[in-house]
Formats: sequence, structure tokens, C-alpha cells
Amino acid sequence: MIVTAKDLEIRGKEKKISNKTNKEYLIVRVEDETGKSTELLDWNVENFDRYKRGTIANFELNLDIGKYINISIKDFTTTE
Repeated sequence: MIVTAKDLEIRGKEKKISNKTNKEYLIVRVEDETGKSTELLDWNVENFDRYKRGTIANFELNLDIGKYINISIKDFTTTE
């Protein structure tokens, strides 16, 4: 399922390596307008420099609901 999350503020980012696949990925920390923070996963490490702290963006997310819920970033656009 594809969902859209609008007007999230980028608060931080970091590169990680998967223990299962040894594949590099990004953890992107965002906040909504109420200040609630969430961490999103982005498999496209080339986006690293696009994530700038304080930037407001709309995110298109892959949402996989099964035994566990998996959320990953499909794409994002900045609104500023």
C-alpha cells in the first residue's frame, strides 16, 4: 500500500548496515506538526544529502501490513 505523509519536518539522518543482508540503508527522523517524532527507513542511500535538518517535506511511503508493519520511504519532495 502507498500512503502520503504531508508536512513532516526532517530532524536527522544516519546510515546503517543491515545485519541480515549487509545492505546499507538510511534512518530518517521526522516530526509532524505536533512535534511527534518518527523514524522512517530509506533503502536509497543516494538520498543522504537530500535530507536537510529543518526542511519540511511530503513523503510517499510504502506501507506493508502483515504480521509486522513495515514502512519505508518510496519518494519525498520538499515543500520549501
